[in-house]
Amino acid sequence: MLASQNSDGQGGATATLSYKVNGNAVNITVPDAESQDPNDYTLGCTKSGDYVLDGVGSTGEITFTFGTDSLTIGNYIYTGNYGDMYFISYNGQDEYAHVPTDSMSFNITSYRNGLISGNFSGQLTPLVSASTINNTFGAPGSTLITNGTFQNVPVFY
Repeated sequence: MLASQNSDGQGGATATLSYKVNGNAVNITVPDAESQDPNDYTLGCTKSGDYVLDGVGSTGEITFTFGTDSLTIGNYIYTGNYGDMYFISYNGQDEYAHVPTDSMSFNITSYRNGLISGNFSGQLTPLVSASTINNTFGAPGSTLITNGTFQNVPVFY
């Protein structure tokens, strides 16, 4: 299969994901993102029942599950009312939707040629200590995810 070309004639689309964790910038860039291995990628979205967007960078990772079996343009929200859900690891600190006021919201604004783009934000609670019986969480809602954007993220089937 031939790789699609971007506007400068070089390879496929460049995927990007960026956001701030309490004001600290996180950026992930993957040139020719469609050529990534669907089983081992840096930034992508896979269909496995639901759709799951994953990104891994030098400061950590992000995961968001779109609670649908048919991904479309629109807003997808997960709140702490649904139960504890992991979303971000930043410099070794895991962040969860834990209390009812916590949430992560992803808005897909474009979905074409197998690529999604959009924006996101959230308010999360840090996990202080993991345990097999009870996890210990930090100050509820103390982690703010702002200025989140993603562009040309490939969807793998």
